[in-house]
Amino acid sequence: MPYKITKLSQITPLTLTSLEECSEESVYAPGHIQPHGIVLLMQGNSLNILQASENVEQFFGISAEELLGQPLPGLLGHDQVQKIVRYLNQEQLNIHNSFDLKIPLKDGKHQTFRSTLHQLPDQLILELEPQLTTENNHSIDFYQRLQTVILNFRSAIDLSDLAQTIAREVKALTGFDRVMIYRFEADEHGVVIAEEKESYLESYLGLHYPAIDIPVPARKLFYRNWIRQIPNINYTPARLIPTKHPVTGTPQDLSACVLRGVSPYHTEYLQNMGVAGTLTISLIDDRRLWGLIACHHYSPRLVDYETRKTCEFLGQFASIELVHQQELELNVYRAQAKTIQDQLQQAFRGDSNFIEQVLTENASQLLDLVHAQGAAILLDGGLTLVGKTPSEAEVGALMEWLLQQNKERVFATASLSQLYPQAKQFKERASGVLAISIFLSYAKQKSYHILWFRPEQIQTINWAGNPQDAVSIDEIGKMHLCPRKSFELWQETVRQMSYPWQIAELEAAAEMRHILMLAVLEFSQAALEHAAERAAIANRAKSQFLANMSHELRTPLNAILGFTQLMNRSPYIPEEFQEHLGIITRSGEHLLTLIDDVLQMSRIEAGQLVLSRSCFNLHRLLGSINEMFSIKAPEKGLHLSSEWDATVPRYVCGDQAKLRQILINLLGNAIKFTTAGKIVLRGRAFSSDDMSSGTNRDRATNPPDIKPTITLCLEVEDTGSGISSSDLGSIFDAFRQTNRGRHDRGTGLGLSISREFARLMGGDITVRSTLDQGSTFTCQVVLELPESVDLEEPEISDRIIGIEPGQPIYRILVVEDVPENRQLLVTLLESVGFDVCAVENGVEAIARWQTWHPDLILMDIQMPVMDGYEATRQIRAQQSLVMSHGSSADNSGQMSQGQKTNYTHHCPNCLCF
Repeated sequence: MPYKITKLSQITPLTLTSLEECSEESVYAPGHIQPHGIVLLMQGNSLNILQASENVEQFFGISAEELLGQPLPGLLGHDQVQKIVRYLNQEQLNIHNSFDLKIPLKDGKHQTFRSTLHQLPDQLILELEPQLTTENNHSIDFYQRLQTVILNFRSAIDLSDLAQTIAREVKALTGFDRVMIYRFEADEHGVVIAEEKESYLESYLGLHYPAIDIPVPARKLFYRNWIRQIPNINYTPARLIPTKHPVTGTPQDLSACVLRGVSPYHTEYLQNMGVAGTLTISLIDDRRLWGLIACHHYSPRLVDYETRKTCEFLGQFASIELVHQQELELNVYRAQAKTIQDQLQQAFRGDSNFIEQVLTENASQLLDLVHAQGAAILLDGGLTLVGKTPSEAEVGALMEWLLQQNKERVFATASLSQLYPQAKQFKERASGVLAISIFLSYAKQKSYHILWFRPEQIQTINWAGNPQDAVSIDEIGKMHLCPRKSFELWQETVRQMSYPWQIAELEAAAEMRHILMLAVLEFSQAALEHAAERAAIANRAKSQFLANMSHELRTPLNAILGFTQLMNRSPYIPEEFQEHLGIITRSGEHLLTLIDDVLQMSRIEAGQLVLSRSCFNLHRLLGSINEMFSIKAPEKGLHLSSEWDATVPRYVCGDQAKLRQILINLLGNAIKFTTAGKIVLRGRAFSSDDMSSGTNRDRATNPPDIKPTITLCLEVEDTGSGISSSDLGSIFDAFRQTNRGRHDRGTGLGLSISREFARLMGGDITVRSTLDQGSTFTCQVVLELPESVDLEEPEISDRIIGIEPGQPIYRILVVEDVPENRQLLVTLLESVGFDVCAVENGVEAIARWQTWHPDLILMDIQMPVMDGYEATRQIRAQQSLVMSHGSSADNSGQMSQGQKTNYTHHCPNCLCF
């Protein structure tokens, strides 16, 4: 086979993806069907025919135009329509249902049709396929055949062997000339990893195909539908009559139909390959299209329904086995990595005072952990090189560059020179870099880093034809997609890239960071034992560690709570499971409260606590808190009352959220430790001037920029168990509880956090208590008085259950590397009514933003490959470039609707546009 060796310099698979112009309409609603069956669109209530494929006349002797507006029984007969009605009355009509209809033909004979129903809002689509005479239903033979195939799948020794087994079994089952297993890579381009073919055909095994060969709309359909059949590429289309929907005036969506017509782009593509008939089976990994089983025949080939359903089942089972086999291979590596991590952790425990020495003495394990050839260890300014690395000066300059970037916990790239051009000088030693970093905020200039290096790996990629042929350039220099005409071997040589870092290797690096952090913290604590501020600094170090670990705990916990809430909203959850879900929710929310307490304390220790000032209705706040506890108190037989006098102003300015949390904590503790009697919340206020060291300042002489303030005094009195005098001095200490409090679940942080909030607001919390008689907690905070009152009183509204009718369908792009969080966001947003697309990192986010044009981007900050900060910067830069050139702007300078992305709000762990 002839080939040429060259380099993709300007047009890459990513560029091709950004040029995608394949119309969704041509894929979802082509306006015609393949002629080996019939499609009828009917009104859902009357079953009157709204649209019909024009080939209906070939079967029934009546034109499609004559059928329009007619009831379905007039065509199929009352008995057959009753069978359809019975299917419709099922509680859950599977869109892949199938049943036989025996329908009279124009010659007086009867024909059995394999029939499928698709329910749409107020409409039905009925597909009719003439049943082939060769079809049979020998269930025993079918079962034995299927059992043999499954056993062959499970006997595969590895992923490659399993893929080849799948190709062989599907070819034997379907009789196609060629069957290929096609896997999608990280950048969405595909590669043939297994093939079974007739001996006279040339092999496609190992060939790569650009991502644009299967455009995004087509990928979505492969994800939704397990099977896609095109018996004859050169078919004569059977148009829908009328072409557009008679009510909406738009092309009818046929995406669920087996008979759906083929996009002209795909037809020409297959014709250029010389293929005459195809069958495609999807391979799906969770919420991602993993790959395809592509069956090609070089003459027309129609596959019967039973064989298609068998292939659909095999596709589902093969998906499970492929993912399982892939996970088994990953687990082998994970087990090896765990052994290395345990060895390093044990070494640290033996001598945490010499971290650098431990890492150097275990250099081979450190490299084996992520399959690297070199490493640089930078601990508090000291540098140690291990294995094949750049020079000390080059590593130092690289580290300075990394520190100028956003401080990521884990940074990885397989092509460092694309981000850091100076890396071209040492590409033979470090074309790929994986780095972990620890920054200690309690000690200035304290940072710890490990960098792993991989050398340049010159690779030759065998493409099925030149990917650049997928675009053409017109006279004005604009690029357009076009089906490639040649699929001969075409080789690309890739330089300045290492082998890519795998997900499991990134996981191992992240775990190594946790191990190193523990060692650093132990080392820091030991080193500070002889310093005057040892206790305070050690507490801050521990708080930082708790903050990091709390964040790691919140991530899966939020996913648990989110999916539990989604399940609670489902009408199909059995009643006995509702109680179980409630227990999960309550337990999860309690755990989340404990984690939030730890996070709040870590922020306090790190000095990161700030006030969020706003003007608010103080009376409403006090009333809402009283209402909040008015149910819980009577449940324990307690009397709850609130009293605040006329000195308490209605409107004030301050941190409403922190004041609310203080009161909730004080009242919650009062109810928790009171078994009988009453609880009283009292409030009064006085001018802050009256509290200033006994000196009354004349407000008229105050500078004009000083706003008048009041000191709000709130008391929570209870008749509970009281506090012993020995405990009074320590109840506000973090992680300290009274003897009674230790029997209740909690962190011992509530009072400590509340006092810090009060002090931040210019006040304090004090306590008076008598054992076995009760306690009185007094909170004082300083609040400003607004010069003018212009506040909107918010009304309580119902929770959002969907988008109001009549609005456009907004697009939301979710960028999140944690699969559980990504799935939760997609599920939640889709349930509300948004059009959602999800990607895993910043590089994918930029590519999808260029092609999909979302209205909103939910951008995670910390991600592998490219983090949220860099992706945000590049998107903003491209928006500015578009605006400055006016290529997507109207006369007023505003971006066009398709290019505009809105910035809405900023979250702690994501960037939202």
